[in-house]
Amino acid sequence: MDDDNGSVIGGDPLRDGMHLSLRYRRDFVVTDAARLLAAARRVFLELNPDAAPQDADVAVTCAADAIFTILEGAGLFGDALESRLAAHEADGLRAGGSRAQVVIDEPDPLRAGWDCFRTGDVYALPPSAVDP
Repeated sequence: MDDDNGSVIGGDPLRDGMHLSLRYRRDFVVTDAARLLAAARRVFLELNPDAAPQDADVAVTCAADAIFTILEGAGLFGDALESRLAAHEADGLRAGGSRAQVVIDEPDPLRAGWDCFRTGDVYALPPSAVDP
């Protein structure tokens, strides 16, 4: 992707010891909260086969719980992803730490689909999401 000056963003050559940080943002719209919560609880039980339905009720109670559980079940977050990334250590890529945050009611949501040419800082948090 090019910046406003025509320079390639992220076009730096690879070098040993380089630290890469990937800021990933994906926006969702909840169209049926009750169904989503029930689905997230089902996924929790799939991920934790020894857990009881009551455990899922306690563990998955809010928007953040639901989205992180769904993403973990899809292999986009959690132990499954860490295992897949660890398989690339022999290829020269060692996974570091990770961090994720849920922002509720983002005032400037991303459009559906690939949105790489949007201007402005799509990673800037709305004022209500920043810790005091």
